[in-house]
Amino acid sequence: MSARAPEARCELRLTRSESKDGYTFDASQDTWQLNKDVTVSLGHATELPEPTQGGFRATLQRYAEEMSAMHTFNMAQRFKQFLRDTGATTVEPAALLNWRAMLEESDQYHLGALKGFLIAWHDYGFEGVSNEVVDLLEGWRIKGNIKGAAVSSGCPDSGPYTDIEMSLILEWANRAVTTQAIPFRDYTYLLCLAMTARRAVQLAALRGKDLIRENRDGAWLHRIVIPRAKQRGVGFRGEFRSLAVNEDLYLVLQGQHRRSIVTVEEQLGRSVMDDGLLQEIPIFINGRALMKVVSLEALKEALLGQRPDALHETTAALGDALRSCGRKSTARSERTGEFIRLTATRFRHTRGTKLRREGYGAFVVAELMDHSDIQNVRVYTDNTPQEAVVINQMIGPKLAPFAQACMGTLVRSEREAIRGDDPKSRVPNAEQHAVGTCGNYGFCASGYRACYTCRFFQPWVFGPHEEVLEELYAEKAAAQAAGCAEEVVNADDLLILAVEHCVLRCQQMRAEDALVVEQVRG
Repeated sequence: MSARAPEARCELRLTRSESKDGYTFDASQDTWQLNKDVTVSLGHATELPEPTQGGFRATLQRYAEEMSAMHTFNMAQRFKQFLRDTGATTVEPAALLNWRAMLEESDQYHLGALKGFLIAWHDYGFEGVSNEVVDLLEGWRIKGNIKGAAVSSGCPDSGPYTDIEMSLILEWANRAVTTQAIPFRDYTYLLCLAMTARRAVQLAALRGKDLIRENRDGAWLHRIVIPRAKQRGVGFRGEFRSLAVNEDLYLVLQGQHRRSIVTVEEQLGRSVMDDGLLQEIPIFINGRALMKVVSLEALKEALLGQRPDALHETTAALGDALRSCGRKSTARSERTGEFIRLTATRFRHTRGTKLRREGYGAFVVAELMDHSDIQNVRVYTDNTPQEAVVINQMIGPKLAPFAQACMGTLVRSEREAIRGDDPKSRVPNAEQHAVGTCGNYGFCASGYRACYTCRFFQPWVFGPHEEVLEELYAEKAAAQAAGCAEEVVNADDLLILAVEHCVLRCQQMRAEDALVVEQVRG
């Protein structure tokens, strides 16, 4: 199996940065304070030669910006432990093999943690971790630290996302764009990665005319004609493959294209009336390059002339958009409780892995992943362990605090709730027992189950949430007994974790209230 190629060669940015907790630190220094409790000391790593030291600092900087302070601290500790134990000054396969042989079986998880960090280092495009190192690491299945819950044997830090992780990422992105926490362009790019698994260079090359909507036998079908990449002898937008997509992605891309048109018209100070020219405008437009366009003739030359890629956004800028999403994202993995690391490679591997799990052969996977042959799809088609965590009544309560899927605000009684004085705001379960209050003044027809993943929901601390949980587990067991496909059986796993999370939060609040009452009485 060949190692994954880095998404793009990145320049080192060892400057002042902001940690996930909002603390400013200087990545060129040897000590970083990431929050009030966590300070990272680079220690022996500051003596490493270049480019290894620069790559390590830059990768750890990305972790500090996108992941929790403690997770960043742990990665620094594992890397320093590797250097200390082996005496290595570079990251080489021989040193990693030696370290694995040194570690006791109970300590193998130390290498498992470093594995994800080193693969991320390579994925980010920083120098210091070679293809040979990634080949070695991706061939290892390392037993994780015992956490009291079933976790995937796939790497939760650099491998494919589980179905629940994908749901959590998209749930966060949908909320973030609605509340304007992230720009619409960044949201569009994230959605494209998640739903098409195409490379950044392909998405950057999209134009309005690539969005196709057609009626077949009374039903509307949507597809994107996506430019291919990595084909020898083929120029910019010289070869295409069609990909069927759902209406949601089509409409989001259409909305982003309209924004690009508005940007062009604002730059020119006039409307671009030619419909054919409008369709040539990039979906992701390069604002800096557009500033040089001062006339309609110049626009035509930029889009149809000798350099037709001039107005398309750079892959580096799209990478920055994903990175910005990673810094702002609050989606946490149900496997680790850590913020989910967002990379284009992980989205791409997730789609390939899902296709393999659904039983598609190598040729079909190659076609859907836009490979020219099947030599590079073994990573998806080989028999590898199941990535998804199996949710059941024993595991659910243990994973629920990690996923943190219940987005609502707990209230002790209906009186405390927004709209608590409106009986129509009560949310009844299937038994017609009220479980909380809806704080949304708009119309909603989603049903009480969807409330548990909605930020407007206000669960009652003494509400019968366990009834909802029992109902969901019973439905899952019935689907499993009926021999339904894995996707059907696990369809409500994120909802189950959300209700489990709600139950645990209610139990915790009831226990805190009881303790206060005891102290008052005492």
